[in-house]
Amino acid sequence: MDIKVGCCGWGFFRPKQYFGDNWKEMHASILQAYSSMFPLVEVNSSFYRMPMVKTAERWLTEARERNNEFEFTVKAFRGITHEERFAGKSVKFFTNMKDICKALGAKLLLFQTPASFGPEKNNIRAMENFFSRIKKGKLLLAWEPMGRWLGESEKIKEVCREFGLIECVDPLRSELAVKNNEVAYFRLHGFGKPMMYNYKFSDAELRRAKKIVKECGAEMVYVLFNNSYMYDDAERFRRMLQ
Repeated sequence: MDIKVGCCGWGFFRPKQYFGDNWKEMHASILQAYSSMFPLVEVNSSFYRMPMVKTAERWLTEARERNNEFEFTVKAFRGITHEERFAGKSVKFFTNMKDICKALGAKLLLFQTPASFGPEKNNIRAMENFFSRIKKGKLLLAWEPMGRWLGESEKIKEVCREFGLIECVDPLRSELAVKNNEVAYFRLHGFGKPMMYNYKFSDAELRRAKKIVKECGAEMVYVLFNNSYMYDDAERFRRMLQ
């Protein structure tokens, strides 16, 4: 089992905290500093705005200068999931996202559907129409259902199997409905209030997450932290795995 741990984005990473005042003498950018600490990052900014391909190519060059095995995963543009809701321009947006994934050398693209996108028949039909039209090639597609999908394990299982999706869950909130022997994708968000992301995980919570991750049965496991203390928590989790 190969477990890669990282964070959802590097925009809030503070190299000075980890490398001192002279961090710029060692690293050409924040991303480069991040890539010297972690083997993985999820491009989260692509959910809000799709980057240019040449920007993605630059990111790959910067990260690989410090770690030639560094890996990107990508969160799909909200135009697909939240605005067009798998209809309209969603196929065109996917084609753009696929180009970005190629530029980053990313193997996996994550779709996160909004809480308002529930397990109704019309939503499932929209997904069916979308996934039957796109050409994913070798790109792995993961799906993080939210809202009323949670607790509907049979429906999640049906959708993942029909459309060839890897189920993504927060391991401290939900159990996997679909066990994948090849790839597992976990995102830890936190339990903060009023925003769940404003949270620092306890050692006990990280040990519980470790147990779930270790027992998921997949050969390749991605673990992404998506909370306000994600860089510290991800580093603590990596040390626990060692």
